[in-house]
Amino acid sequence: MLIFALSLLLAAPSHAQDFYAGRQIRLVIGNNAGTSYDLSARLIARYLGRHIPGTPAIVPENMPGASGLIATNHVYNLAPQDGTVILAALETIPLRQALGDENVKFDAAKMHWLGNPASSVNVIVTWESSPVRTIADARQISVPIGGTTRDAASGVEVALADNLLGTRFKLVTGYKGTDIDLAMERGEVQGRAGQSWDGWKLTHPDWVRDRRLHVLVQLGVARARDLPDVPLYSDIAASEEARRILDLFAVPVALGRPLLVGPGVPAERVALLRRAFEATMRDPDFRAEAARHNLTLDPVTGEMLQDFVAKILSAPPAIVAKAKAAMSYKD
Repeated sequence: MLIFALSLLLAAPSHAQDFYAGRQIRLVIGNNAGTSYDLSARLIARYLGRHIPGTPAIVPENMPGASGLIATNHVYNLAPQDGTVILAALETIPLRQALGDENVKFDAAKMHWLGNPASSVNVIVTWESSPVRTIADARQISVPIGGTTRDAASGVEVALADNLLGTRFKLVTGYKGTDIDLAMERGEVQGRAGQSWDGWKLTHPDWVRDRRLHVLVQLGVARARDLPDVPLYSDIAASEEARRILDLFAVPVALGRPLLVGPGVPAERVALLRRAFEATMRDPDFRAEAARHNLTLDPVTGEMLQDFVAKILSAPPAIVAKAKAAMSYKD
C-alpha cells in the first residue's frame, strides 16, 4: 500500500510535465496588431514554448475590443480551462472590475497571473510641434489629445489630468491605438495618452531617440529611470485625497503587459507556466531579441501580480466612488 501511494506522488508531476507534449497553446492578445501589447506578446510567444515541458507551439491570436474586456471575458468564460489558452491582457482589467464596469464578466482575483516582462509608466505626450511641452503648459493651453474611447486608458488618463491636475486637454476619440500616432504626424491631434513609456520605445524608438515627443506627466508607482525630471501624477496632485485617488490608477500600471490564464486551470499547470515565464525572461536569446526591439525587461512574477490585483480590488468604496467621478471626462 505504501509503495502504491508513493508511486502516485511520483507520478503526479510527470502527468503535469507531459500534458503539453504534442499540443498547441493559443495566446489571446487583447489588443490590435502592431500595438506595443501585441509586439511584446508575440516576442514572448516565440520563446515561451521552449521552456514548457513538451515544447508546445504558441499561436498568437488578436482579439481586440472594449479595451481588452472582450478577450478577458472570452478567456474567463469560454476558453478551455486546461492551460492551453493564455491571455495577454491589458493592465486595466482589474481596475475596470474595481470600478464596477457592467461589461466585466470575470473576477480578476480568480484568474491566475503568470508574469509581466516589465513594469513601466503610462505617459501623456505631445508631438514635437505642439506648443504644450510641459504639464505647466497644459494648464494654460488647450490641445487635442488622441484616444480610442473615453473609458480606455487614453480617455481615463486625460480625464484624471483635467479633473485632478488642472490641465486643459481636449480628448478626441475614435482612433485605433496605432492610428493615433499617424494622426499626430498629420497634425489631426497634438498628443496621445494611455501609452506606456516602454511602449513608445518599442513602437517608435526613432521618435524617442530624436526627441520628437514631449513627455508631460507619468502615471505609475515610481518615475521611469530615464524620465527623472517628468513628474508623476501624484507628485503634482493638489491634495492628499487626490493622491489617494491617483494611487488607485497608478497601481494597475505596475501590471504592465501581463500574461494570465483562466480560473479553472489546474494549480500544477499554473505553477509550470509561471516557472516557464520566468525561464523565458532569463533566456539569453530572448533577452538579446528584446534588446534589439527596445523592449525593457524588469520582470514581475505571477505571485506578485496576484498581490497587485488583490490590492486593486480591495480599494475602499469611498475612494472608488471618488475615482469614478475623477475619471469622468467633461466636454
